[in-house]
Amino acid sequence: MGLFKKNPVFCILCALFLLVFAGGCCLVFAESGKLTKSKKQVANAESQIKGLLYADPAPTVENVAVSEQNAQQLRAELQRIREDLQRGSRLTTSSDGVRVMAGIQQYISEYQKLATAHIGPNEVPTPIDIPDNFAFGFDQYIDEAIIPEDQAVVPVLDKQRQILSYIVNQLIATHPAGIQKIEREVLEVKAADSKALAGYQINPAISARAPGAIDTLAFSVTFTGYTRSLRQFLNNLAQFNLPIVVRSVEVERPSGSATTAKATKSPKEKIDDIFSVFGAPASDSKTTEGPKANQTPVISENISSFTVTLEFIEIILPSDSEENPS
Repeated sequence: MGLFKKNPVFCILCALFLLVFAGGCCLVFAESGKLTKSKKQVANAESQIKGLLYADPAPTVENVAVSEQNAQQLRAELQRIREDLQRGSRLTTSSDGVRVMAGIQQYISEYQKLATAHIGPNEVPTPIDIPDNFAFGFDQYIDEAIIPEDQAVVPVLDKQRQILSYIVNQLIATHPAGIQKIEREVLEVKAADSKALAGYQINPAISARAPGAIDTLAFSVTFTGYTRSLRQFLNNLAQFNLPIVVRSVEVERPSGSATTAKATKSPKEKIDDIFSVFGAPASDSKTTEGPKANQTPVISENISSFTVTLEFIEIILPSDSEENPS
């Protein structure tokens, strides 16, 4: 205390120096912690940079340019796929109930005549067998064309008629023996109870329908003929002139169609037949000398009944206002 009284200025200065020293130590300690943290961040950044440089592909300017080009190609491919899926889906439909009903009546009459006057592949008249008063999917309008009260259904009916016209044309081109049944999803509504009419409904398990993304119109076609008719029908649809996909195929064989082999082949003949698939002769000159008249088919093809479930696909795209909100 005496020292402070004798040298007050000196003591005050010493106290200030001590306070400054303590503050300096605190600042150095804090900065040291920040420096350590910064060093760790720099080390992590360097590690990430090295990892990116050794990555495959590395994010170099050239690789970024290639990636952007690849992204543009993918976008173009996506657009092409989208256009393929939408090809023909924008059918021109009418909301005029009188015109649509008249078109359905004309559709029924036209294809009844086409089936009756069908010409086979050998330019020989071969009528296609159809049930009496067959309406080709529009059985509700075979006798009278009643305009649905729900006007929203009218353009859908017009669209179904156009789709069925395409399907039936592809089927008739395969020269089937008969057309047994054509079903469509009945979307008309009764005025009395507002319940959908009883009609064909596709099994949801095989449908491609996805609310808000994919809308479909389902159809079922049952016809009789040989396997080549079914194969050609599926090939015609595969041309994808309209976005119609095959969801299922059911085959009903006629009873008693199984046949037995009339002759058995030797092991050598079986081996020759296997290699004949790759272009080698099925048999040598000695085995081909026998008369062809004695060769009988192992299995004789019979007329079968085929039921093909089809769906017309429509992709639901967001509107411009949704894609580019203001």
